Amino acid sequence: MEAGNQIFFALVEEQLAEGRQVKIALKGTSMLPTLHEGDTLTLCPLSHDPEVGDVVLFRYGGGHRLHRVVEHDGDRYCMQGDNCYICEVIGRQDMVAGLTAAERGGAAVEWRKGRQILRRSATKRCAYRWLGREGRRRLRPWYFGAVAFLMWAPLNGVGIPLDNYILGLRADHLLHASVYIPCTLFLMDLFRGRSTKAGGRKHQVFLTWLAAVAIGLLTEGVQYLLPYRGYDVNDLIANALGVTLGWIVIRLIRHKIRHI
Repeated sequence: MEAGNQIFFALVEEQLAEGRQVKIALKGTSMLPTLHEGDTLTLCPLSHDPEVGDVVLFRYGGGHRLHRVVEHDGDRYCMQGDNCYICEVIGRQDMVAGLTAAERGGAAVEWRKGRQILRRSATKRCAYRWLGREGRRRLRPWYFGAVAFLMWAPLNGVGIPLDNYILGLRADHLLHASVYIPCTLFLMDLFRGRSTKAGGRKHQVFLTWLAAVAIGLLTEGVQYLLPYRGYDVNDLIANALGVTLGWIVIRLIRHKIRHI
């Protein structure tokens, strides 16, 4: 299949080099919701440098991709599918053709740049930068350092009214739960790659939740030994609830988390 793709795109590039338009059928879902698999795309030779928002066919990683220009700095282009979090950084020489028209079932499809699409792409790049594997690696020590500080530092005398109620819930319990919501996100790499089987992945997800709950129990349990902090079983429950809420969110968006 890979050899067939190479031959196909070699013929496409040959036609484009002769100044001809080329029509191809889109494969994959990386440009959803703008373009769908099976859409007929019209590609033309690039007569000018692409601008932010243009959709371009380019060479990358030994193959060809069709994504949108989301950043442009000199000869450096950042390409991203409308349904992707990861950007591909390429040079102008890697670009093969520009998209000029798209059809679906005989009707024209609007694919051009729009503020909504570019804002969505910027949001995804930000999510990947800070919540992707590398971003989690950078933020992990800061997060757990902040957790240790909030749980163990002598904060009782700072005058923060944590015994107030918000929507019928004590403010300190809400604070505890909120602090532990991201915990599973920063632990999700701990058990990653241990098994490729479906059951193994479920086991990894459960271990991630269990490790996060254990951290919540540990940080609150240490307060029992600190004379300047108060130990409260309800805080233990709040920690576990925060961990569980974060874990549920990750489970709901697990198909996107795999991309980041």
